[in-house]
Amino acid sequence: MNNWNDLLTLILIVFTIYLILSFCIFLILRQLKKRRINDRYFTFIKKIRLFYKPTAWLICIGAFISLDALTHGLLAVLIGAFSLNQIRNYISGLFIRASPMIVAGTLVKAGKIKGRINRISTLGMVLGTDQGERWVWYTSFDKVGFTLISNQTNVQQRVIYLKTLHNGEMILNLIFNHPVLALGQTLNLKSLGQNDTYLLHYTLVKGTQNEDFTNFLHSQEILTNQTEKFNS
Repeated sequence: MNNWNDLLTLILIVFTIYLILSFCIFLILRQLKKRRINDRYFTFIKKIRLFYKPTAWLICIGAFISLDALTHGLLAVLIGAFSLNQIRNYISGLFIRASPMIVAGTLVKAGKIKGRINRISTLGMVLGTDQGERWVWYTSFDKVGFTLISNQTNVQQRVIYLKTLHNGEMILNLIFNHPVLALGQTLNLKSLGQNDTYLLHYTLVKGTQNEDFTNFLHSQEILTNQTEKFNS
């Protein structure tokens, strides 16, 4: 990156790619809906657009810094320091919004807060509670954990953090046929990339106890927690 014209050209290219990508995704989703394709393909395609945005931002910021590493690098650090809370919310929101279970209308319970998702935004979501609408930052979910409750049945969609030396494939093999898990429902395991920690989205069969599932995990040397911070 040699001058400001190169940076402007890069920004235009990145923005153009995003427009083309969004249009292609729109057409693909229309075709998939007509053919009644499995929901996991919808989720995968939407994740592409979701994670393209931060990738594009990182590319542009990197190019901006390369124009003057010292001055622009210092400026980026200062802006990042003042925007640290927003950045944390944005990053947490990426992984939360990537879940196919996070949709408008779903009941969410996080700590003492329980409400229906009314709106989902970049930094948080609006929950409709008994006391009215309430804004909740995504980092709040990281601190207290959360449970998703199906809005049509008594089946519970849950989220739990795992810590184990097992790899992701082994974890899925261990829990795949567990009797408390609802057949045909999404089972999503995401590695958090630190300290052998994972985030698991799963759905319980109506009338079953979550403790049965967590006890099984413990018997397989898999620790569980409602937040990503496990006690040492």
